Amino acid sequence: MSIYQHTDIDLKKVNYGKPEKQGVIYYAPMNYNNEPFYLQSPKMICKSDGQHVIEKKNNSLELETLNADYSFYDFLLNIDARNIKETFRCNEDWFGKSIPLEVIDDMYKRTCKPVKKDSKPRFTFKVPVLKGKVQCQIYDQKKTCLDISKLTEGCEITCIVHIKGLKFLKQHYYCDCYISQIKIYLDAVGKFSILDTYSFNDTEDEERELKDLNNEIELDAEIMEQLRLDEKRKTLTAELLKREDILRATQKEIDDIQQALHEL
Repeated sequence: MSIYQHTDIDLKKVNYGKPEKQGVIYYAPMNYNNEPFYLQSPKMICKSDGQHVIEKKNNSLELETLNADYSFYDFLLNIDARNIKETFRCNEDWFGKSIPLEVIDDMYKRTCKPVKKDSKPRFTFKVPVLKGKVQCQIYDQKKTCLDISKLTEGCEITCIVHIKGLKFLKQHYYCDCYISQIKIYLDAVGKFSILDTYSFNDTEDEERELKDLNNEIELDAEIMEQLRLDEKRKTLTAELLKREDILRATQKEIDDIQQALHEL
């Protein structure tokens, strides 16, 4: 099985089967180069929310080009033109009568809507949903399977679209295609892994703080010892001065007694 980029497609290799009745409709299968026609889109902006896609009646996903690149849009226009041309070429074989080109062109429902002025091309593709569950696989850029809830408006995605065939109803017909796989480019996946709680290993800081505290304690002990010595020195100095005063007073008394003895 091959997955093709739109730039690699040769429209001459798109093949059509004869429409077969399926209930009330007719269905003409399509393939590319005799293989299922799987087309990979360029990266685009999602304009839908995943949950809303499930809740929508038609389960469709709306996309918009990232820039003013019209190549994918032009390719789908060319697919539409080829579908109309092939239907006109084969209408007698398919339906047993000749149908004018103008009638076929009016009956055909285009895959893309016309681009509005000052707008970028938009695309609407069906998402297969069965009993409220999305059937296509959804991945991120790491190839991890995701839930449809990860598909949010504004995210960037790439799709693989299966172009299955032409579906003929009573009043119109269209190219039946649906999304087979989605890749969502999640923000920061693979670039950053953000921790949501404090996760630092503080052992080194704690050891440093303990060492600093011990140093402060040792310094405080030295200061206290110095203060104790200073206080003792001050006390001893005061005691010395006091004794010197007593000594001087005693010496004066001795001198006075000696003077009195000398005068006798």
